[in-house]
Amino acid sequence: MEYPYWTILVAVLLPYLWATVGMVFKIKMDGKIDLKTPREQAARLQGPGKRANAAQSNSWEALGVYTACFFSAVMAGVQPEYVTLPAIGWVSFRVLHGLAYLADIGLLRMVCFVGGMVCSLTLLMKAMW
Repeated sequence: MEYPYWTILVAVLLPYLWATVGMVFKIKMDGKIDLKTPREQAARLQGPGKRANAAQSNSWEALGVYTACFFSAVMAGVQPEYVTLPAIGWVSFRVLHGLAYLADIGLLRMVCFVGGMVCSLTLLMKAMW
């Protein structure tokens, strides 16, 4: 079950990826990262920087759902071949979700959110049956 476990690493790193993108926009805005009041600085972001910050927040939320569903499947003894496709699908949807967030493509973002949720719930359903 090697590949599915890599998706956990990607899931954990995605919020940091979007945070890094947000940092680029913070530097563009103020010339530096505000280490004393970073949330206030983030709140002043506009456009893609604001969306990068939102993508980061959404990635943290999705991480909890995905890891719970993933490890439910693993602990229930679901065969690796039934975990791999939803796990890789989840990563694909979530990466595309963040890119759609940055590009301000709402419909694509929503489709990716739903696709990722379907992948998570598929893992949970496999654990239940």
